[in-house]
Amino acid sequence: MKKDKMHKFFDDKAMIIDNLRSIKSNLEEIEEISLFDPDEALYNEILSLIDEAKASETSSALAEIIQKAKVIEVKLDSWFAKEGIETLELSWPEL
Repeated sequence: MKKDKMHKFFDDKAMIIDNLRSIKSNLEEIEEISLFDPDEALYNEILSLIDEAKASETSSALAEIIQKAKVIEVKLDSWFAKEGIETLELSWPEL
């Protein structure tokens, strides 16, 4: 892997991990304000995606993680929206 591509890969990876942590925090916030009792499986899926992102060695693996994370992000955003709470859309890297 060329040096520039390698730097971009690691920057993208760090951004994805940060976004996943933000999604995890949003899920925890939903639980704290008692909008609903979040599905433990969803929380575990986020933790699994964080681990997968940390271990990823290819852009295609990161792209798969992004797709899964976006589905979770939309679910959480819709739950917040139902309660009239606005959220910011996460910015994901282009792979």
